[in-house]
Parts: sequence; C-alpha cells; structure tokens
Amino acid sequence: MEQLRQKCGRIALRTAPRLAPGDVATYVEAQREQGSAMTDHRLDRTSLRGIDGLPISDTSIDLIDFDLVETHIAQAVARGRYSGPTDVRAYLREKHCVADSGEGMLATPAGILCFGRQPQGVFPRAVVDLVHYRGIDAVSFEVAHLEKNIGGTIFEQIMRVESYLWTNIHHGMTLDGTSAQRIELHEYPRVVLRELVVNMIAHRDYATAMSASRVMLFRDRIEWLNPGGLPAGITIKDLRAVHAARNPIILSILYEAGYVEAIGQGIDTVITVLARESMADPRFEDTGAFFQVTVFGKSPERFYENEAYARLTERQRRIVAFIRAQREVAPTAVSALFEDGVTARSLQRDVKALVDANLITITGTGRGRNVRYRIVGEAV
Repeated sequence: MEQLRQKCGRIALRTAPRLAPGDVATYVEAQREQGSAMTDHRLDRTSLRGIDGLPISDTSIDLIDFDLVETHIAQAVARGRYSGPTDVRAYLREKHCVADSGEGMLATPAGILCFGRQPQGVFPRAVVDLVHYRGIDAVSFEVAHLEKNIGGTIFEQIMRVESYLWTNIHHGMTLDGTSAQRIELHEYPRVVLRELVVNMIAHRDYATAMSASRVMLFRDRIEWLNPGGLPAGITIKDLRAVHAARNPIILSILYEAGYVEAIGQGIDTVITVLARESMADPRFEDTGAFFQVTVFGKSPERFYENEAYARLTERQRRIVAFIRAQREVAPTAVSALFEDGVTARSLQRDVKALVDANLITITGTGRGRNVRYRIVGEAV
C-alpha cells in the first residue's frame, strides 16, 4: 500500500489505497494513514469512498462475470432505476466495481460481491450461516437444519436465505372479522424477512474477515446477526432518523435491482409493517462487534383454528404478541405499550378477556409489584 508523504505542509496521496485480497481489514490501516479527510483545505477523494469502492490488489476484471452485469443493467434500465452507460465495462467503471491502475483493471469489493464469478475466493467469510432450531434456545440438540457458508454473490445469498425462511415458517388461513372471507395468514410478513436479510448483507462490515453473518430461526422468533456492529457514530436510537451507508456502492446496486429504496427505508418499513400486523416491535442490539435484529412471530394460535384467538380485538392481539416477545411482563409494561390514551379500565378488560380465553396467565397476587402476565403453556 502506498504511503502518505508530507510536502510543503500539505498531505498528498500518491494513489488510492488498495486492499489485499482476503485481508480487507488493511483498509483500516489505510484510513489511519490518511488521517483527517481535509488538510490545509484539501479533500482527499479516496477518503470520501466506502470500502466497497476501493481497488483490491492482485485482482483483475476477469474475476467479474460479464453475463451477470449485462443482465443486471438490462433489468435496472427496465425498472427505471438506472440511466447510465449500458456497456458492461463502462458500467463497471462508473459504479466503481473496477478501477484503473498501473497493473490494469482491478476489481473492488462491490464488483466482486455483486458480480464476481467466485466471490468467496477473495472474501472467504462473506457468507451466511443459517440455523433452524426446533425450540427457543440455541442448543445443539435442538438443531433441525444447518447450512454453513452460504456463498455466491450477494443476490444469491439473499435469495437462498429468504427462500428458506419463507418456506419454513407457519402459513395458514383465517376468517375476516367482518365478511367471513378466508384470508391468507403468515407467521412473518414476507416484506419483513426480505428487508432484514437485505439489510444484513448490504450493511455488514466486509473489513471483518473472521466472522460470517448468521440467521437463526427459532420456534418463536428469527434473529439476524451481523459482524461489525453499527457504523461509527450511529446508535440504535438513530436507526430511524439517520441513514448511514457503510457500503454505498453495494447499496446503489441493490437499489438498481429493486431490493432497496434510495432513501434508506428498510428499518422504517420493518417497524411499520410489524405494527400494522399487531406484532411486537423488533429488538435491536449493538455490541460493537455484532449488530443483531430479533423479530418475534405471530402467535401459533392463529394457525390452528383457535376460535378464541379469532375473536380478539387488534389491541388484545398486540398485547399477546408483546407478552410472547418479552416472555413475561408487568401490568405497567402493558400500559406503557399504548400511548394513544387507552384507559386502565379498558386494559383490565382486555387482560381479563385473554385470561378467560386461556391465552395468558397471571402470576403473583393482587396489584402488587410481583404480578406478571405470561403466555399459557410457555416456560419463562
């Protein structure tokens, strides 16, 4: 990697930093070498790029599958999401999927991951591990299905993971409360599965060469786990207000393919759709090393012709989903769930209806602090 040099009190970069194949973490070193993006009123253009647009040493344009690129361009144009050059090489240059250098055309992470012939030859840990558990705990004797190292391009990974999840969650029918018309019922909205799989792959930290992304399907929930944590300066509280792109070129290509929107609405969509389906809010956790999203499915009672469940109001269904997600809750937590002026008396009637329907149980006595609501038949 070329070194920075000091001249006349100004810092200049000889060439764009290059990433070694299989060791993308060297980008971190390059960023340290560059220091501040502006010195003496000069901006270094390479400091404005994400890691996915930097050239990788010892690669070439031959690692790119031109047929994949040609198909992508045609479909992006047809969708009205791309209007640039349609020549494959010109497209790859414009999208920073390749970069000119003294060594010829070098591939970038975006080019390899989106259109590479064998992406894992350069990024061996840019894969997804998929685990399906029978129960609610991540223990080896509960594993029903395991797929390690799901690879290929990011498009192939998205399709394989989403397809497995959709095939292996509960699907059924229910009656419309007003017309008695039968309607389809799914444990998880498909748009939520799609958005979170795409979000995981689009925003993962490809400089972390040691860990795979992971998707875990449990009896009551799905967890998406991504190495790298949130981008620097972004917290969980910022997720709906700030849209930071760790891999802006990959995101732009996903936009052209119809997987994401241009203004970063993925998390907003997930939260809104879950609320409309009377499902529990998603859980977000950022450890710095990993970022995790957890979504709890609809109550199993919906899929087994449970007449009591069919008669519940939307508010009562939301209470059931909330209790199931939390395992056990205090009455004050249920009250805090509704910010639209629902009275305490109304919530008491809802809880009584759920108890009478044998959907929840109450532990503790009276109205003391030890009172808790739990789902009937589920251990805490």
